[in-house]
Amino acid sequence: MHRLFCLGLLLSGSLISLRAAEPDARLLAGTWRYDAARSTELSSWGALQLVIAVDGPHVTLTRHLAAGRRIYDEVTALDLTRAVNVVPVEWWPDNRHLGAYIGGDKTKKIRVELLDGGRMLRTSADLVLATQQGERAVNILSDYKVSANGTQLTLIELRSTRNDPIVYVFRRVTDAAADAAVSKGKAE
Repeated sequence: MHRLFCLGLLLSGSLISLRAAEPDARLLAGTWRYDAARSTELSSWGALQLVIAVDGPHVTLTRHLAAGRRIYDEVTALDLTRAVNVVPVEWWPDNRHLGAYIGGDKTKKIRVELLDGGRMLRTSADLVLATQQGERAVNILSDYKVSANGTQLTLIELRSTRNDPIVYVFRRVTDAAADAAVSKGKAE
């Protein structure tokens, strides 16, 4: 009886410590401003701001893209408990000067996981792009990783259609002036 009681305490303590070790996406939450000097060029966009909102297992990635008077907000809502998130896509804003647009069923199928105790969010998105040559299946593997001090976020994208990675470095936005810069299409 005494052994069963001790075993029960040991198991419950192990479960508590396992729960405490679960990743927490709140480390990534916040508003992040694109650092042009340390990043891959934005193509035809002048500014990029990333907002990561976390509500339990729900993570919303919002990209605010701007160039002069042109602005576009891409909102991607993800549920960490789902094996695959199917996200509708109205328009594909990346590299549109290449003549690649959203095709297929106009969705992204996204697998998502938290790594490194919640300091990194990895997504693997499958979508179909329409080009002059026809439709093409594309996979985009994205790692969003926050620095140890929480002031920098690095996004590394590997696209099945490119040989080189895309690297975006962001700084945490902490003041209204920095937040206003993106609305004017300026990278700084």
